[in-house]
Amino acid sequence: MLTALEGSQDVAAGPWPAGTPATEDAVATAGALAGGAPVGSHHLLEAMLRAENSMAARVLRELGVDPDAVAAKIDELDPETTTDATPEEAAARKMEIRLVDDEVHLILRDPTTVTTAKKVTELSDGPVQGVGPVAGMFVPLWRSTNELLLQIQHLLEPEPEEEDGSAEGKVAKTVRTVLAPRLRR
Repeated sequence: MLTALEGSQDVAAGPWPAGTPATEDAVATAGALAGGAPVGSHHLLEAMLRAENSMAARVLRELGVDPDAVAAKIDELDPETTTDATPEEAAARKMEIRLVDDEVHLILRDPTTVTTAKKVTELSDGPVQGVGPVAGMFVPLWRSTNELLLQIQHLLEPEPEEEDGSAEGKVAKTVRTVLAPRLRR
């Protein structure tokens, strides 16, 4: 049991209790903004700012906080200097997917992957290709890359019709609003 203050009721430690619709939307949106990575405080901040008709969004907007300015500042700051950083997200921030002629180039720049790739290419006397018995090892990478590209494509494509007003529709619309301009930079 956790005791808040003397004279107040005891608060049981445990899972987060059910929240208001605004809280549920913000938590779902923060999870979607994190995109599979752990949810950071920056995801929660941006999700709260964009939660329609929420008290948090209203207070922050009345204080002059602009959601797009917050998004730009989040992108500008280095998360590796905060407690929100994870090694995986730091490595992901150094990745890039490019199309060069008819080839897709997946670029990984994090030091751990670069060191491992150097060792593998030294041991194999050159590039490793997905042929022969190695082909099966490339399947998860191919699958993950295609799933990522389809997710990004879905974010960037305009919606064919209005959202249905469901919680999932609101989250999808918010995530599209937040991420699509960033992906186009």
